[in-house]
Amino acid sequence: MQSFDLIQKSRQDYEKTLTKEMTEEELKEITALLERQGWSPMLCDTPVPLYDTPVHAGNPVEPGSIPPDMVLVPKALLATQPQMMVRVKGNSMVDAGIEDGDVVKMTLDTTPRDGDIVVVAIDSECTVKSYYEDDEGQRWLVPQNKAESERYKVIRLDDELVNVHLCGVVDEVLKPLPRVSSRVLRSAVAKAKKLYEEEPKVSGQRVAAVIRLLGKEIKIQRHWYAVCRGMMDVCAFGEDEYDIFCTRVAEVLPAHKHLPRVDEMQAMAVESFAKPIVKWDEGRSPVKGARFRAYKRLGERTIQLLTMKEEAFQSI
Repeated sequence: MQSFDLIQKSRQDYEKTLTKEMTEEELKEITALLERQGWSPMLCDTPVPLYDTPVHAGNPVEPGSIPPDMVLVPKALLATQPQMMVRVKGNSMVDAGIEDGDVVKMTLDTTPRDGDIVVVAIDSECTVKSYYEDDEGQRWLVPQNKAESERYKVIRLDDELVNVHLCGVVDEVLKPLPRVSSRVLRSAVAKAKKLYEEEPKVSGQRVAAVIRLLGKEIKIQRHWYAVCRGMMDVCAFGEDEYDIFCTRVAEVLPAHKHLPRVDEMQAMAVESFAKPIVKWDEGRSPVKGARFRAYKRLGERTIQLLTMKEEAFQSI
């Protein structure tokens, strides 16, 4: 085990790094932000030894004697008994969620119950398996990999096996963070760039001009919703930016008798009307018949005016 002095040094080094890179107030702010988003953040402040020599989830192998690294974990996740972490090699426990390269945290010198995952040393060779004791008191180590059951065998801890020692009961699995290849990311970004290039580019001047044109046709306050939805569909405004739209209309047409209101816009954004205009369905809309057709014509007219070429727009 790592000496107490080295453990203390790890804690001191961590505290120095924390003080240098982040203030206590900044840490509290980040914690509060994560909690508001539904996360349960915990500070990694307690060192636990990590033995990086692999413990096989397969046939038992010697763990070796490489000194451990100290890994900081949240104190709330630690038991009152001593704990340590080891890296697993092999896939005999994949059905239990433990894969090659995972790190398992185990509580030392504790009595296992049926179904616990344990690290066991057999003649100084360690393995990770599920623990089971049958009705006769016979102890078994059971792998968890149905796909390769012929490869990974159940181990009986009988009298022929000497120097059997239960190292600990696994209580947590830490997965290594995967890295995505640059090729996959490059492909995703290339597709995104293409979509961005295809998105209509609507200028503020065009938006104002369309508001002036359509304002002449609007005699009912709620009809502005069709204009707003059409502008959202071509990214002139973001989703749910009803306040920005209403402010813009008031700026362009301050004397209009039927200026839009945010609450009226929100009231219309229900059922199929909450979707892009191409997905509007009369059967699932807040208005029916001639009223539905009037809204849809106005919305489609908005999109047409916003996306037509400048020469054609100027000729209107």
